Amino acid sequence: MTSASGTAEFDAIAPGYDASRGGTARAAGFAEQLAPLLDPGLPVLDIGVGTGIVAAELTARGHVVYGLDLSTGMLARALERLGPRVAVADACRLPVRTGSVSQAVSTWLLHTGPDHGMVFDEVARVLRPGGRYLVIPAGGTRPADDIGVVVGELEDRLDPLRTRQDGPRTLAPIAEARGLVYRGAASERPTAFRVSPRAMARSLSGGLFTGAWSVTGDGATRLVAETRERLLALPDPDVPRVREMADFVMVFEKP
Repeated sequence: MTSASGTAEFDAIAPGYDASRGGTARAAGFAEQLAPLLDPGLPVLDIGVGTGIVAAELTARGHVVYGLDLSTGMLARALERLGPRVAVADACRLPVRTGSVSQAVSTWLLHTGPDHGMVFDEVARVLRPGGRYLVIPAGGTRPADDIGVVVGELEDRLDPLRTRQDGPRTLAPIAEARGLVYRGAASERPTAFRVSPRAMARSLSGGLFTGAWSVTGDGATRLVAETRERLLALPDPDVPRVREMADFVMVFEKP
C-alpha cells in the first residue's frame, strides 16, 4: 500500500494475515511456482514482502531474499523470518540503485492499491538488462461456479476503473509502456476448495476484502449487503461447492 490508511489497515490485520490467506501450505505452493523461474545464484528482491512467509519458503529452497514493504506491522513478522534483510519502503519509490537488480518478485501486491504505473516505473528502473520481475496476482483465475459469478460481480462493481485488477490484461500494457516485455504466464497451479454460499456470505461480513480495498462507506456497504443477499438466495445455500481456480506467475523481463 502507499496510503497511510491502507498501511494502517495492514498493520492491524498483520497478526492474523497468514492464517487468513492459506498459511504456510499456500506460501510453500507459491515458492514452488517461483523457484524454477529464479536463479539460485542471484539475490531476489521481494517487493511487498508482507509477513515474509513466501520469502521464507524461497529461503528454505536456497535463495537469498531481501524484502521491502510499507507496513511495519507486516514487516515485524518478516523480520522474525528473514532477519535484517527487510526494510520499510514504498513499492512506488524503491530505495534501490538503478540497474542493480537481477530478479524481483511480488506475491499478492498489485491488487492492494499502489499505482501500477509507478510500480512498473520503479521495477523498470532497478532491473538490470535481462532482469526479471515475477508477479503472482491475487486474482489468479476466478472460480466460475455460482458463488464466483456473484462475488466476481461485486469485485467489478467495487473497482469499476479496474485499479485493483492485477492480471495480464491490465498489467502487460502498463509494463510494456515502460520498456518491459511480458513473457507470459508460467508455473500454473490449479487448486480446488469447498465453500457454501452461506459461508461466503459470512466471509463478506467478516471482511473478505480486508487488505485489498476498503468496503466502508454507504455505497460499498450497500453493495456488500446486496451480494450477501444474492449468495443466500442461491440454490442450497448450505451445500458447499467445489470451487476451482488457478494461481500462476506472470513473467516480465527487461530487454
